[in-house]
Amino acid sequence: MSKSKPTKKVSKPKTKKVNGRKSWLKVAKKVHELNKKNKLGWTWSESMRFASQKIYPKYKGLPDNKILVKDIESQFKSEIAISKQPITKSSVTTPIENCFSPLDVPAIDLTDREWFVIGDSDVWEVFDPNLPMRFAFDGIIDTGIIKKSLMPNMTEIRDKIRSLYVEQANKSDELPTIIFKILVQPNKSDDGKPCSYYVLVTFDKSSLDIETDKDEIFTQTKLEDLPEDKRKQRMLLEEEKKKKKKEKEKKRKAEARVKPKEVEPKSITQAKTKAEDIPKIPADKNIDLEILRLQKERQESFERTMNDLRQDFKDGLITKRQFNQRQQQIIDKFEKGGKIY
Repeated sequence: MSKSKPTKKVSKPKTKKVNGRKSWLKVAKKVHELNKKNKLGWTWSESMRFASQKIYPKYKGLPDNKILVKDIESQFKSEIAISKQPITKSSVTTPIENCFSPLDVPAIDLTDREWFVIGDSDVWEVFDPNLPMRFAFDGIIDTGIIKKSLMPNMTEIRDKIRSLYVEQANKSDELPTIIFKILVQPNKSDDGKPCSYYVLVTFDKSSLDIETDKDEIFTQTKLEDLPEDKRKQRMLLEEEKKKKKKEKEKKRKAEARVKPKEVEPKSITQAKTKAEDIPKIPADKNIDLEILRLQKERQESFERTMNDLRQDFKDGLITKRQFNQRQQQIIDKFEKGGKIY
């Protein structure tokens, strides 16, 4: 019995491993070469990004000798043509900006402020969170145009103003005043749209104040012009402000009150005093009448001064900012009981 010869094992041809890096570099280099040829102005990294996203996926996994230059050129030309096609208006989506219009800010809120009050919360809580603002103080900060909700820490800025400007100032130097100006945003027009404007907060006579001197927009907006929800919110803020003021005044008076000194107690017989021995203060009606007369004179003086101020503004003798500043000074003096000129 003959033995069968063992069959030879047929070995499969070894497949050459694809050098992916070599294939990728061939595509990327050709794309960058075509970029230069077409004068697109791409950097090497930009050419690689385009090759990675638009060209190479088609050749991924192929050996470099299977990738034809003419195919890369053809696909490159096709992708560039697609990217240059105009986008139809129906497919364009414009992001909707949500802004509170600076034109709707009451003029009284844009009154000039002393530098030391900008750390107080009540200066800023009257402004809507979506109000476009720019906080720019020479040598300290320039936020660019941001929403009020993203405003910087004003207490820290006040401290920097103190150290940089106030503590180093001479007696003759004018201390910094903070001003508020409504301006048109860059690349936008004075078209009345809420997001076309912003409020600049800066130093009076700063580089930005001087630069934008002729661009400021003045408004005649009053508190009663605010929407109903804003008016209610404002009333609540005012009530809270008055409450805090009363509490502060009460605390101040309590601290200033002189405490009675401890003395040796008198005997019981000495302590007893007959009611008839206490002198009676005569009721003087003339005092009450005098108080009423003075109150009436103050009220008339206040109204007369305010009417004169309004007339000066109408006649163009003072600017809107000067009107607001003087008006606030008059109101403050009236509330504190000072003399009104």
